[in-house]
Amino acid sequence: MKELDEQNRLYFTRTGGIRIKRYLDEMRGLPLNDIWTDIAPINSQAKERLGYKTQKPKPLLKRIISSSCPPDGTVLDPFCGCGTTMEAAQELGRKWIGIDIAIHAIKRVARARLEERLHLTEGLNFQIDGVPRTVEGAQDLWNRDTYHFQKWAVEEVDGFVTTKRTADGGIDGRLYFNVYGEQELQSMILEVKGGKTVNINVLRELEGVLATDSAVMGGLIVLHPFSETKRRNFAAFMGDVGDVELNGLTFSKLQVLTVEQILNGERFKTPWVFGKTGQTYLHLENTE
Repeated sequence: MKELDEQNRLYFTRTGGIRIKRYLDEMRGLPLNDIWTDIAPINSQAKERLGYKTQKPKPLLKRIISSSCPPDGTVLDPFCGCGTTMEAAQELGRKWIGIDIAIHAIKRVARARLEERLHLTEGLNFQIDGVPRTVEGAQDLWNRDTYHFQKWAVEEVDGFVTTKRTADGGIDGRLYFNVYGEQELQSMILEVKGGKTVNINVLRELEGVLATDSAVMGGLIVLHPFSETKRRNFAAFMGDVGDVELNGLTFSKLQVLTVEQILNGERFKTPWVFGKTGQTYLHLENTE
């Protein structure tokens, strides 16, 4: 007791008891096991929830990274999904690499995790590879996975992808926009074609879908550019289908964009477009 007192290892409780000061680095104890019950899973009310069924809580990833990756190490998540690992690694000062087969997941990571939450800038703080940035890259994606090509094309124009993977009447996605006087958002249905044999029948079918759908316009995205003859034929057909007046302005009911045009920044001509970032492509306001 005297030795412990001289070492300042004793303290008195409020009830007059005596206790010995014990320090963690001197305790033998048991190492951390692989069953952790102190971190709650992601529930429907969690602020960090992004809608992924298998999303893991960030504190869990932080614990894994802190205990397994040195400060100068690199974290690799080959199935990064909604990017929890990337955000945790960034906050812990680790370098990181994230991989996912779904391009929409990669873009969501960049937007929701890296840009909005961590305020990082693409090209300066992080780099995205594998997402088509050229017509050749889009062609490669089409050759590898037509479904992910369709999703990429729809999301590239800030559309919302339909949930069905199989054919669904020519609708691969939708653009939503506001129309004055309407309580609900109006939409443009989107169809994506990556094959080389896109003929006028595709527009006829899209017009047929438009006639039975609640959408007011239809948009066609094609991978390969048209010949001059085909371009004139498509333009003539779209002219025959006619226009629609929205917010005091006139828009073509049917519109076509090539992948090259999209990569060059062109977008479908509509009123306010409500996309995943809340931004718009075109704001045309009638000032009369």
